[in-house]
Amino acid sequence: MATPASDDPGLFTAAALEAAGALGGGRGIKVVPETRPLRDRIRRCAEQLASRLDKTRPMVRHELQSRARAVLAEEGLPECYLGWTMVALASAFWRQQVAAVPVSRRLLLLPHCLRSTDLCTAPYNELGLLCKDCGACCLSKLRQEAQQLGYKVMIAEGSPAVMRIILSGQVDAVLGVACLDALERTLDKVLLAGIPCMAVPLTRGGCRDTAADVDCIRQMIHTPFRPGTLCTRTYLHLMRTAARMFEPAQLQQLVPRVRGGPALAETDGQGLEALDPLAATEAIAYDFLTAGGKHSRPFITLAVYDALTGGHCTSADGASAAAQLPEPVKRVALAIEIFHKASLI
Repeated sequence: MATPASDDPGLFTAAALEAAGALGGGRGIKVVPETRPLRDRIRRCAEQLASRLDKTRPMVRHELQSRARAVLAEEGLPECYLGWTMVALASAFWRQQVAAVPVSRRLLLLPHCLRSTDLCTAPYNELGLLCKDCGACCLSKLRQEAQQLGYKVMIAEGSPAVMRIILSGQVDAVLGVACLDALERTLDKVLLAGIPCMAVPLTRGGCRDTAADVDCIRQMIHTPFRPGTLCTRTYLHLMRTAARMFEPAQLQQLVPRVRGGPALAETDGQGLEALDPLAATEAIAYDFLTAGGKHSRPFITLAVYDALTGGHCTSADGASAAAQLPEPVKRVALAIEIFHKASLI
């Protein structure tokens, strides 16, 4: 089907609605606006709306969806652009907050599907594609440009790796490039936590040899650092506190081992049979607790306590407030996670 040459909404409606109908179901709201003028037009409308919004609290999904739908209605554009408009609006909402984060504390997430599948020989590891800078696609230049500015860069897809880096305390803002499906999976969690984020959706999906508005990606990367106070409430500090409770040193502080003997890592799988059965069980349990996880239940427990005591951990000074959470409260959160993990055995 030929692409209309104008950004007149009347010319786009039939083609876009046909595409939405072909996608069916929930995917009917994830059509990428067909031309650059139309995409820029929606971005401008999103920027104008975001400038008027209250930024002291993050927008939840239904609010973001409602406001994006209002943008489309005002512009006379079809519902099939809703997903794309939500990304544009969320990016505009968080732009000022991202700017307040030093570049060295930002993560740029690029999709490996932008590579040239016929020419790329780069290998993968657990964190994603290890670009060889061959120049066959735009990934090399974008990665180098971002790294020269001070960004941490990953060429990968998937929320687990992103959330691990965020919770580790290495970064405080995320900038991403991905298809709308991947953005929904990854940035949904980021938005829910109130982590400053921006994104540029791909203009052509398909999981291989995709395309994007590269100049928009570069513009996003060059969001300047403007020192200021992050004013939007965030659960980031509570999420990090919950995750850190399961690091070996803090776990030992909160629930000291009483049976003694080596940790499981120290035995390298050998020698547990020489321990008292209860000591061996304790060693295995400690190892299980430090093995990772989402830690959603401890986070929710800490968040409830914080909400009942003034909500200081979600404020601009949340990091220091979270550091002062009482140990008995942390032990309650820890106990809830232990009961959950025990149910998995």
